[in-house]
Amino acid sequence: MRAVGRRQPMGVALALLVGLAFCQRAPGAGPPLAFPSPPLPAAPPPVPTEPPFQPALRFQWGFRDASLQVVWSPRRPWLALASLDRLYVYHFPSLRLLLFVAEEGGFRELAFAADGETLIGRLENGALKAWDVSSRRERWSRSDMPGVGLVPSPDPRRFAVGHADGSIRLLDPITGWERQRLPGQFPLSFSPDGALLVVCPTLEEGDPLSPRCSPAEALRVVEGATGRARRPLASVTPPLWAPDGRALVGRADGTVSAVDLSTGEEMILWRRPGVRIQRLLGLLDGRWLVIQYDGTVALVDRRTGATRELGNGESAALSPDGATLAWVEKAPPALVLMDLRTGAARRVALDPVDPALRPPSSRLAFSPDGRWLAVQRWEGWAHPPAVDPIAPAVRIWDVAAGAERYRFFPRLAPVWDLAFSPDGTVLAAPEGRSVRLRALQSGRASLLPLRTADGLALAFSAGGRWLAVGLADGSIRLYRYGPEGEWRADRVWIGHEGPVRRVIFSPDGRRLASASWDRTVRVWEIVPGGEPLRLEGHAAEVWDVAFSPDGGMLISAGEDGTVHLWWESAGGWIGQLLAAYPVPAYRVAFSPDGRWLAVGLADGTVRLWDVAARVELRVLGLRARAVRALAFSPDGWLLAAGGEGRDPREWDLRVWSIPEGGERGRWGGLEDALYSLAFSPDGAQLALGFRSGVIQVWQLQAAGARR
Repeated sequence: MRAVGRRQPMGVALALLVGLAFCQRAPGAGPPLAFPSPPLPAAPPPVPTEPPFQPALRFQWGFRDASLQVVWSPRRPWLALASLDRLYVYHFPSLRLLLFVAEEGGFRELAFAADGETLIGRLENGALKAWDVSSRRERWSRSDMPGVGLVPSPDPRRFAVGHADGSIRLLDPITGWERQRLPGQFPLSFSPDGALLVVCPTLEEGDPLSPRCSPAEALRVVEGATGRARRPLASVTPPLWAPDGRALVGRADGTVSAVDLSTGEEMILWRRPGVRIQRLLGLLDGRWLVIQYDGTVALVDRRTGATRELGNGESAALSPDGATLAWVEKAPPALVLMDLRTGAARRVALDPVDPALRPPSSRLAFSPDGRWLAVQRWEGWAHPPAVDPIAPAVRIWDVAAGAERYRFFPRLAPVWDLAFSPDGTVLAAPEGRSVRLRALQSGRASLLPLRTADGLALAFSAGGRWLAVGLADGSIRLYRYGPEGEWRADRVWIGHEGPVRRVIFSPDGRRLASASWDRTVRVWEIVPGGEPLRLEGHAAEVWDVAFSPDGGMLISAGEDGTVHLWWESAGGWIGQLLAAYPVPAYRVAFSPDGRWLAVGLADGTVRLWDVAARVELRVLGLRARAVRALAFSPDGWLLAAGGEGRDPREWDLRVWSIPEGGERGRWGGLEDALYSLAFSPDGAQLALGFRSGVIQVWQLQAAGARR
């Protein structure tokens, strides 16, 4: 075991190698060496016996590296899926990958142009990009297009893009050049000849991924060539275009009308006062109108107004050929496929929903030939409503057979780490090639791009001035909090030769320790910087490292099952093998007072050590195969640990009182594994990060209450 750094002469390093005898020690043995230890505070008073607390789920967010957009090409057998920072285009049904793109910012919207070969996507940073799928090349890119709304025109020379400045830009989808600027905030649809564009003047406040027009203002009809506004169009639904060129609209008073946009003449087709019309799905043979109102999917005879209710659904879609109507029923959850030619319907059960979540929502999209149906189902929101839905998969159904044929899962991107800001107002977590910083009060989030690789570990300095992120390419990015409330890139440290799995600041904020799969621990000086100190001793990947509360010691844990203790002396850093277990050691943590040390192992146990005596006190067990997450509460009275359940379909979390080891709480769930956790600075909340990318924040108690 050796410590290497620019401040330590080679002779000292050799002396450490030769002169120090490091020995493996069984748990419970006395200290093998006498060496300086930090002063320890007086023993805390006895912990009163208290009943287990009942945690409450406060927030839940889904990982944004899940398919947010599912788009079929209108002319080619292609399916495009957009995710956090990745874009996939598949040939269907061969599933041959035609295009793969990795971007720094998350994909917010996706749409094919009318030619069916040009794919246009908008990123969260406001960039707009276009790709030619056949050649796999980027056609053009614009960085000045923040906003929402992408609508292709039947005219292949035009494409409508909503802009954040309250205008609609008509772009050439081949070159990206702007052809026309129109009034409006959000484009809805073009007329069949492409001459008219219907737009929203304003949008409602709400989910930016599902924008809705404000019902307080009528829709605008704008001439694409001149920008001249036609008559306002009172409607709560996007218009449906009839073969004769009339616009079919749903009104707030429960009527469906056909409007001649040239003369303003209006014909009422259907009326049911008091109902909420959700969408107009399509026309069949120019006679039957398919609508959805108050969750009811129905057929309406345009001539007589007769209504045939087909079922209740949270979402619905009509195939392009008008032969099949699909909708998702809520209770019990099921997908219904109805052949409108025969009236025959097939019901297929869908997965049940966690009762702790709000009812799910779905998005349905038929392929242009009507053969395939893409179903994306969000598993709802936690109470109170969080910002991000959970989107576990996109499922492709064979419409004729009524069977699921393919399932696209999001790229597996576990939440390996998360951290509260020192003031407890922000929760940060690596998210692909970025870090998402979420304000807990408002729910608003911002992205910090990492550019080169996925983020695996992060940490705030004690004063909140610095944010460090460890990346999969072995680099560490350091960000400084600016005077205007923004994070600015300060430097990039290159040194590790493997993924960085943990970063942690010293309590005084002057140093940063990092653990890597290159089998080393490194200690970096924040100021003035320079070459890091390199600590070697593990025979396999190093998973975790932690500073003691006074900053004088480091503890590290590795895949080889060893736990090493490091401390600083006059001649440099010295290391000691504290323990060697027959299974990998994934997590280590010091208690805030420095008295206790917790080690999380791959056998599902947590070992609690007395730091001063170098003695293992007790073994705390989970119903888990491996302990992946571990943390002491800020006051040191609680220890939380969790990981993968013994059954791979579940996860387990336990909270114990320290040092007695009495269990204070336990909870878990299905279809996931717990990979990270963090207490809020006041100890009132516990954040959990999962293998699926889901993040939960649990309320443990009122801030400042006694445990």
